[in-house]
Amino acid sequence: MSNIPEFSPDLDADQAHIALKKSVEILDQVQHCALLWFGEIMGRKLYRDLGFSSMRSYATEGLGFSPTRAGDFIRLAKKLESLPIVKKEMATGKLGYTKAREVVSVADPTNEKEWVKVAKEQSRRELEATVRQAKKLASQQRKENPDQVELMPRPAHSVPSAVVPMRVGFELTPVQYARYEAMLAKIGHGGSKAELLMDMVEALLVADENTPRGAFADPHYQIHIHQCPTCAKATVQTPQGEMEISKTEVEVARENAQIHKPGERNKSTIPPRIRREVLARDRHRCRRKGCNHTRFLEIHHLTPRSKGGSNDPENLVTLCTACHKLLHEKGGDPQSLLVPSVVEFSANDGRVPQPPQVSSCSKEPANI
Repeated sequence: MSNIPEFSPDLDADQAHIALKKSVEILDQVQHCALLWFGEIMGRKLYRDLGFSSMRSYATEGLGFSPTRAGDFIRLAKKLESLPIVKKEMATGKLGYTKAREVVSVADPTNEKEWVKVAKEQSRRELEATVRQAKKLASQQRKENPDQVELMPRPAHSVPSAVVPMRVGFELTPVQYARYEAMLAKIGHGGSKAELLMDMVEALLVADENTPRGAFADPHYQIHIHQCPTCAKATVQTPQGEMEISKTEVEVARENAQIHKPGERNKSTIPPRIRREVLARDRHRCRRKGCNHTRFLEIHHLTPRSKGGSNDPENLVTLCTACHKLLHEKGGDPQSLLVPSVVEFSANDGRVPQPPQVSSCSKEPANI
């Protein structure tokens, strides 16, 4: 980047224009390269090796991105993964960042080849106009036939009368699968799973804005993890049969579990009263820097119980499921990864809040 024009306030109009134009070209090249590297780290989940539980957390904390910028990069990187032709053209330098950003807003695997051809033939301004025209046409089509919309760079072809259903797929770990089935059983679900998923997401979107943060933190269902006292192998029962779970998942589960031993009463790892106090202290947010999730919260022991750690609030911290699991996987001293807790005491209670001391998590198996 040694060719970046050095700023000078005394240049004439022509010189200032040339310097700015050159700087804009370099900016496009830098954004182009940054997006490709961003997609590489996200696609291979390298952010986990860097100590982050999600790409968004890595972008905001590790790269210093604003939430808006992080969202834009994640959206573009995800879109490129579904558009191999566009990604290849970018990687070889045949399609610049600015044009690629326009193309991904309207392209899909069925028409990306045509959009790439148009992008190469047109200037940036012409491409922007073509994209706007295609979006306007798609909007008109949507009004006439909401089920069939095509975003094509040229006047739309005839729209097929058949409705092609979309298929959404995702992978689950054994514990996630058991949680999923437990939720279905709890609500007595017997209809379309697609409709159930939409209802669940919609419920989050339309939740009353006055609902306290963390209202969904406590699960309204249970899964049962069985662990052999001899070999420490842990399993969950699913409709596909008994499935073994990882040691990390056992460690994460034991911190928020009810422990049952034959002939003894069930006992919560963390008393409900203490759990509520810790969640309130941490404002029902994950304490991992750059995360701030308010859903799917769990409580983590800073000093493991196996090493003498207590259930005192000072030894507990609120983490979301993803950050909790990552902390157990990576181990080490996570002190630098946590934001300070917000502790409030009344002026006359005589207590002075102390910052928590953070240590690594235990790797000992648990009987759950």
